[in-house]
Amino acid sequence: MLVTDAGPAASFAWEEFIYAKIRNPHTRSAYEHAIRQFLQHCEQHKRELVHISPRDVGSYLDGLDYAPATKKLHLSALRHFFDTLVSRHVVVLNPASSVRGERLQVVEGKTPEISIEQARKLMRNLDTTCVVGLRDRAIIAILIYTAARSRSDR
Repeated sequence: MLVTDAGPAASFAWEEFIYAKIRNPHTRSAYEHAIRQFLQHCEQHKRELVHISPRDVGSYLDGLDYAPATKKLHLSALRHFFDTLVSRHVVVLNPASSVRGERLQVVEGKTPEISIEQARKLMRNLDTTCVVGLRDRAIIAILIYTAARSRSDR
């Protein structure tokens, strides 16, 4: 592995990054997988850890056949890992820090519009005999009013 070939400082940085800096087990697993995959890519292209450049990181990301969110995860893992290598004086500069990630657009489904009659029915069916019902009516009325204003402003 490239890390062990780079010496004891690199091995220490690897263990520090994977086992000490990342506390969430799911994040740790995802980052470790992403970094190992990148290091295998670099080994196949005969790149040493200290000679990895932004071009290597960019071409690796371009070659991934993943969704943009997964590519962003890989880039984040590499940035954090190389930050640790820089702080441990294994590499001089972080080659992943200048690489731009893909733009990720999250498109959610549209919330169906509530009709005027549905809004009136909802307001009529609220129990206003207690404070909780009065509170709910006030909140829902504000939501209905602001949504109606937002809709008419378009």
